[in-house]
Amino acid sequence: MYVRLEDSSMVKCYRLDEVAIIETGEIVPKKKYFSKRGSPFISAKYLKQLIPNGKIAELPKIDRTYEKYFKCTTVPAKTIILTKTNLNATNKQVYQCEEEVWIAKDLVAIIPDESIILSDYLYHFLNWYRVNKEWYHLQHISLKIPTIEIQYSMVQILNKVQHLINNKDFLLTQIDGLPQYFHHFSVPIEGHAKNVCHGFNQVQHLYNLLLYRIFKGELVKDIQGTDFFKTFSIQ
Repeated sequence: MYVRLEDSSMVKCYRLDEVAIIETGEIVPKKKYFSKRGSPFISAKYLKQLIPNGKIAELPKIDRTYEKYFKCTTVPAKTIILTKTNLNATNKQVYQCEEEVWIAKDLVAIIPDESIILSDYLYHFLNWYRVNKEWYHLQHISLKIPTIEIQYSMVQILNKVQHLINNKDFLLTQIDGLPQYFHHFSVPIEGHAKNVCHGFNQVQHLYNLLLYRIFKGELVKDIQGTDFFKTFSIQ
């Protein structure tokens, strides 16, 4: 079903299983099959370590030469990975892999058809969407998907905002350490640090607001026929 916004642009409604392949992990291989080379192996335990700034290079790997000895699922780069449990929690774990990975039986993978929906767009949607049922109901999720061009513009903004949020702790730690180098200016620096912390809270609020407006369809309506994404940008 199409929802017309303007003659030149449409948003189409899909079920998730119409725009993505949904796969689940299988059994977990024994440690003897782990290798120093190959594709990274992710389980729910490792997924928690990866979010938001984990190092995937530190995960155990599985070489494809061992594939015949066990059943395990590989998924390509740009796949969205979630744990099967706690999908209705506000702190649910959603991860977008940057390379091919193996997934364990406690994970579910969503592989988007990027001719219809960008992986980044789906990633932010799943960060926002509250799944109120078990993971196997994911296929029934309904999405209103704008054109690829509009999706691309939206995720450029969302990615930049989330990058700031993900680096919040590192940046604040660096700022907190500044007074030791500027003894005569410690009080003003501490004041600026508080302002920066407040700024990060505003960025988080902005991210949440953007998610709501984008995936409720409000922002798409506002930008039709405008230069919204040219004027609303983060340098």
